[in-house]
Amino acid sequence: MSPDAPETEPAWDPEREEAEHEAKAGRGQRRWWLLGGGFVVVATALTIWFGLSSTEGAVTSTDIGFERNGEREIVMIFDVTRPPGTALSCTVTAMDDQYGRVGTKEQAVPASEERTTRVRAAVRTTTTAVTATVKDCAAVD
Repeated sequence: MSPDAPETEPAWDPEREEAEHEAKAGRGQRRWWLLGGGFVVVATALTIWFGLSSTEGAVTSTDIGFERNGEREIVMIFDVTRPPGTALSCTVTAMDDQYGRVGTKEQAVPASEERTTRVRAAVRTTTTAVTATVKDCAAVD
């Protein structure tokens, strides 16, 4: 070779090969992060959708309070949430100071266009009741 001839690159450069390998590994890792992130987004959306669809049309009751009307009657006040136009039958239970059942009543709740309705149910008791609760509510056909 003459002294004026340009130097040629060696056929194999370990430093260049290592740099190229590290650059390619970053792209591969980025792809896995994107796939994983996409999976998390889809799984979250499905969870929310299943949760909302399982409560659609559900009937729920919320105890608000009660009033005593003498020793043999208690009035339970509660809210019911149901699909509009659905009539319900709710079981109201009165209890004594040891949580023994001293009275039960099936309270009819007429259909309404409101989703949530406040209901007052008077329950006759065998002894003095100290509390009351709504056991369950079901749609009436």
